[in-house]
Amino acid sequence: MKDNIYVHLLKHRSFMAFWGATTFLRLASNILQFALAIYVLDLTGSAFVYSTVLSIIILPRILCSSLAGYLADFRDSVRILRWGTFSLVSLMTAFLTIHIFATALNVPLIYVLVSCLELCETFLAPTEGKTLLCIVTEEEIAPASKISSLDDGVVEILAPAVASGFYGWLGLSGILGITIALEIIAFLLAVQIRKRKDLGTAAKDAAQVRFSLRNIGIAYQNVFLCLKEHPYVLGIILFAPLFNFFINPLFSIMVPYYFRVTLQTDVDMYAMFHIILGGAGLLAPFLSVGLINDRQEYKANKAGTVISAAVLLCLSGILYIGDGRISANVKVYTMIGAMALLVMVVTIMNIATSITIKKHIPGQIMGRVITIIQLCATISVPLGQLFYGICTDKFSVSVSCLISVFGLAAAFEVMVRTYREIDRQ
Repeated sequence: MKDNIYVHLLKHRSFMAFWGATTFLRLASNILQFALAIYVLDLTGSAFVYSTVLSIIILPRILCSSLAGYLADFRDSVRILRWGTFSLVSLMTAFLTIHIFATALNVPLIYVLVSCLELCETFLAPTEGKTLLCIVTEEEIAPASKISSLDDGVVEILAPAVASGFYGWLGLSGILGITIALEIIAFLLAVQIRKRKDLGTAAKDAAQVRFSLRNIGIAYQNVFLCLKEHPYVLGIILFAPLFNFFINPLFSIMVPYYFRVTLQTDVDMYAMFHIILGGAGLLAPFLSVGLINDRQEYKANKAGTVISAAVLLCLSGILYIGDGRISANVKVYTMIGAMALLVMVVTIMNIATSITIKKHIPGQIMGRVITIIQLCATISVPLGQLFYGICTDKFSVSVSCLISVFGLAAAFEVMVRTYREIDRQ
């Protein structure tokens, strides 16, 4: 069985439906993010204003994360996935109607759009992790996580190509239309998902828990009690916030500003950059199959952190020394190469961390812990984007890269302590 586990998963109807639904949802989200980045930067020309648009997502995440994690653990996760996807279709249809027949989307309307999208994704994030556990067996978790990540690179390649094509041809209306079409496909696939029949009585008992604010509070108290029994969980929770604060803004703030404002590159160059990143992301999951063995995901995380810091340190030095001495084309290609390598390393680390979460966090609190991780990660994203937005407006990009190097040093220390505690227990 072990030798054919990947073949078995590829024939698993519910797993393939789950994989397809989440893939199309990510593709739709990435296409929309790519287009909104160009749209907002073209409207304002400010990295800080663009960062505030991205930072607004913190509000729905703070308000609804606890409820999302509770529902993932105590309600039918497959049903939540279906309704969440249907809600995204309805939301995008409403905004397409507004954009075409009422008024073109401006910055305030984009604030509302991004907030509503994040509200839907807040409920979907913990549900996806819990749904996978309801579909595959324990021995299939790691292989299923690796297979699920194989589409990341494809999404990264297709998203900029599709977004730049539709944005240049039909503008934001075309982007909203293709997003709706992809989300409809995701919904139809989500309808095909079926849970395992051998889940036992725990899942059925959880579904009988009465919904109330008191029960939500008790549920999260149990999570914090579990942290005392498994202190390494706290370290796992810190992985995402640290990387989101110090790495995410490099891609979402620094690079778009550097390309579109500093170097004034065209949309095609920016699209090519994302396509190359997608190629790197496509290669990384295949490498992870061989690099991340059954019990060695910690090596991938620790080595990846060191490599990422080294790449950013070299990039910072090259851009600083070459300021005024290197042509714009050389700077662009240097940035593309460094970011592509960074994407490859971080993608492998994401797969390793996903395996760590699903293997070492107790299943009965999985949804709530993923919610806490997502909440901490989401809070760190706008804080990092605002911080790097200010740095990008005031200083050179070499300074932003150097700051990330120091942040990765802190992340490395957390990882070493966390995996040491996992080994001890």
